[in-house]
Amino acid sequence: MPLPTADDTLRKDIMRFRTPSGADLTTRNDPYLAWQRAREQAGLWPYFRSYATPLTPHATAVSDTGVTTAGPNFGGQDYLSLTGHPEILEAAHKALYTYGPLTAGSPALGGGNPLSKALEAGLAEALRTDHVMLFPTGWASGFGTIRALMHKGDHILLDKLSHDSLRQGAAASGATVEFFRHLDNEAVRRHLAKIRATDTARAVLVVTEGVFSMDSDTPDLAELLALCREFGAQLLVDVAHDFGAMGERGGGQLEAHGILGEVDFVVGAFSKTFASTGGFLATRSSSAREYVRMFGGPQTFSSAITPVQTAVALAALSVVTSEEGARRRTAVRANAVRLRDGLTGRGLEVMGDVVCPVVPVLIGDTATGRTASGLIARAGLIAHLVEQPAVASDAARFRLQVMAEHTAGDIDAAVGILDACIGEARRR
Repeated sequence: MPLPTADDTLRKDIMRFRTPSGADLTTRNDPYLAWQRAREQAGLWPYFRSYATPLTPHATAVSDTGVTTAGPNFGGQDYLSLTGHPEILEAAHKALYTYGPLTAGSPALGGGNPLSKALEAGLAEALRTDHVMLFPTGWASGFGTIRALMHKGDHILLDKLSHDSLRQGAAASGATVEFFRHLDNEAVRRHLAKIRATDTARAVLVVTEGVFSMDSDTPDLAELLALCREFGAQLLVDVAHDFGAMGERGGGQLEAHGILGEVDFVVGAFSKTFASTGGFLATRSSSAREYVRMFGGPQTFSSAITPVQTAVALAALSVVTSEEGARRRTAVRANAVRLRDGLTGRGLEVMGDVVCPVVPVLIGDTATGRTASGLIARAGLIAHLVEQPAVASDAARFRLQVMAEHTAGDIDAAVGILDACIGEARRR
């Protein structure tokens, strides 16, 4: 087996290893491992870093190879800066001592507690819907909902940039799956018209997201909902990145587009704004909720979200829906604007048409992105490079995640480090 070259470590895409061949499962991935190790040794491996400190605006992260980065943290998903909030910590401690660290089992088999019911009720009120159920992770909420509801003969239309959980749920459902051009509602209309011209008996589910975090853009959700109503289809929106962090009252893009409470299925995660882990489905249909609760995979065959996670999400929801939450959303927006303006002022290409906590900086060339990522880690900025398979091979980018408690100094430091390191990478 030839060793990876320096060019391989800079340019070779991970997807080249996606479908290995060979009879021995213990050795056929050796070429991939050699490529990964070569990238690690060259300082070009940005994955699987871990935090050695709390998830605060300044933090310390350590790579698999021992590279330590201490400085402004734009790699965390704590948009409202709630992980250190005293009410959040108090709720976590109280839940731990009241209910213990572990659930009794899956949600279907005793995994709930009074906090679960309170969180479901609070989410229902915030989303102006009737029925909510919890999932052990945000990924499970998208996958489990689609996998349970859709069946062979049904039709699923997904935005081509939909999250992996949504795509895999669709693939596992057995339904006919088609992808439409990103944010293209006219393409959705054409797909729906074509389907309904020959099939009026089976379900059609249109799947999109409130904010696409890799691109920081959003669909015209009101128009998309109207299209679904016109053609007898249902709409599912994943609000993982916008619910709680955007909107005057925290309702995210559904609130901004004036359709809060009207979408058929809303799935989301607690890991971005709610300082916890877990996810949810919110729907106006009681039968859909009960069906997904029974057939949604993780509801029956995976342990439920823990009491501590539930208590933290519930306490965070209380902050999100308060005046304090509104102030924190204002701070996030102001920080995102400052970061975007600072980056564009240095001539860097900032993606997106909506101001949200995620600020992607397009690099394009994979080799430049990998080189810049290694330089940035050593310069004291925590920022994640995103490359294939999360984005196209010629669309590498840094995805900066803004927190409410970032200071102007944090933002200006991040701009300076990014500008210097990307510039150096492009000159190499």
